[in-house]
Amino acid sequence: MSATAFRNVALLGATGNLGSKILRALTSAGFNVTAIQRASSTNKVAQSTKSVKVDLSSHSQLTSAFHGQDVVVSAVPNPKLISERVWIDAAVSAGVERIVLSEFSTNLETKLSQQLPIVQDKVEIRSYAETLAATGKISWTSVNNGPFMVKYVWSNGWTGPNAKKKLTTYHDGGNRIVCTSTLERIAEGVEKALSAEHAAATRNKPVYVYSAAMSERRMTTLTAKAINAEPADFKERHVSVEAMTAAAFEAVGRGDMSKMMDFYVTFMYGEGYRGDFRDYAWNERFGLEELDEGDLVRLVKSWV
Repeated sequence: MSATAFRNVALLGATGNLGSKILRALTSAGFNVTAIQRASSTNKVAQSTKSVKVDLSSHSQLTSAFHGQDVVVSAVPNPKLISERVWIDAAVSAGVERIVLSEFSTNLETKLSQQLPIVQDKVEIRSYAETLAATGKISWTSVNNGPFMVKYVWSNGWTGPNAKKKLTTYHDGGNRIVCTSTLERIAEGVEKALSAEHAAATRNKPVYVYSAAMSERRMTTLTAKAINAEPADFKERHVSVEAMTAAAFEAVGRGDMSKMMDFYVTFMYGEGYRGDFRDYAWNERFGLEELDEGDLVRLVKSWV
């Protein structure tokens, strides 16, 4: 099977929020997708999609399920190496050509980012895949996308505005840019990365896509438009990313995990973490356009 002619794809996490979007994108593009589900799962996949239920901790059952598959995609949330290596090793045993890792994160390419506690598992999983690829056992691809462009990230006042409370949070002034993606855009990225046109170029590479380049001030302006208000109507809360990051590392150092979520802000806006990855995103090569102002206002309206 040529690396540029993938047809059969096994998908882990096919019924999740992101996995279901990936399933739709792959099937719409003509891939034959098989949903790999845990034996006890009662979740329903799309009616036309084949489902195979297995013990996800069983190398032999996963190997059997992966026979005849060109690609295995993982959309499992919060992946851990101890569990991910089971299906990765099974994919190798089954002769799978490509695996797509469950990264779906912000910028994992910087040394600073790789030191964040919130991504240690993903860093370890990629390292394991790289080791296998170096010995020719399998190839890998990952898709990364910045923070999800969803209500719980962008509309609760944690980063940027909360329309209901007329409150907005600005980290380091609120002008720093982070690339952010809708779940549909992430799914498009997976599909494009595996397409005949791009599969060779994405071999053993991380791929970056995004829907919009967003700052907290821009999101506050969009939210204000969506509710017929002005940005000045929002009470501002200012936070230093450097101070937040230092406090989070200090807390983790003494065994306090209560500030782990703060590392996501560091990941997005921290100096040197490269949350704005537009300069090496694959959008242009994949033919993916940014959302325009009208699209963004409509999206925000759907949240508020």
